[in-house]
Amino acid sequence: MDEVKRILWMAKFQKKNNWLNIRKILLEGINKHPREPQLYNALGELYFNQKLFSRAIDVYLDLLEINQTDANIYFKIGNSFLSLQEYRLAIDYYEKIKFKFPELLYNKAYAYSKIGDYDKSLKIMQDIYHFPISSELPLIFISELYFAKKNYSHALKNLNKAEKMFGKQGTLYYLKGLAYSNMENWLKAYVEFEKADKLKVNNYHFYRAYGISCEKIGKTERAIYLLLKSIKEQPGNSVSYIDLIRIYLEHNRIVEAYTLVMHAKKNIPFSISLSLLYSQVMQRMKHYEKKND
Repeated sequence: MDEVKRILWMAKFQKKNNWLNIRKILLEGINKHPREPQLYNALGELYFNQKLFSRAIDVYLDLLEINQTDANIYFKIGNSFLSLQEYRLAIDYYEKIKFKFPELLYNKAYAYSKIGDYDKSLKIMQDIYHFPISSELPLIFISELYFAKKNYSHALKNLNKAEKMFGKQGTLYYLKGLAYSNMENWLKAYVEFEKADKLKVNNYHFYRAYGISCEKIGKTERAIYLLLKSIKEQPGNSVSYIDLIRIYLEHNRIVEAYTLVMHAKKNIPFSISLSLLYSQVMQRMKHYEKKND
């Protein structure tokens, strides 16, 4: 229909930041052509891109009344519910789609993982191997599901497969290090974290995990350096403070523990664990001061 094409072209050539004008054009087009799917699709996509997911759902539901056999509509509704974190509703619409494609498998598996059904999520993701895998992300997601199930050996298997397929990547080494850490194989964890470090992985979770592995194999100074980096990266998170204070206390480095706990007191709310450590540090600091008077 020439008129519909003209409306779509008018909407397409509006400036990207002028989405309200685009909406006006599409709504006027729908009023004139209430049975034209392309206009509903364009309006639903516009709302979705503006993160107005509930409005997108309303549009796609109207579109379903016109065409109940279009799997793409069910997929878009599912994606909108997924973006709203309405995972069970997203699953309801994904399950209505009879044929499989990678984006559907990934999104559906993700939704199941968010409601805690990791077995179902893993079962869905096994079908991803029937399609060409162009990035490491599906294998990382499968590994994360195994992490959630505390099946670290299977997580490692998938991460090793990803490394063979896509080469050396910092994220893969970081996750392998985490798997070995959870298995308390500290030397192997350290080796993987060291590889990740060389590939410039640099978030505070990484520095903390790497630091703990260093301490476990006797590299205390390196552990302290990394935990201080973790604190610097995320000064509002108490976990790295707790880890480092414990290391200072274990090595009888009372002044450093006192300095750090006072720094923490100024910067973050105290958790129960940090409050208990604070009491220990203050008590040992008193003994230290008496001893050195």
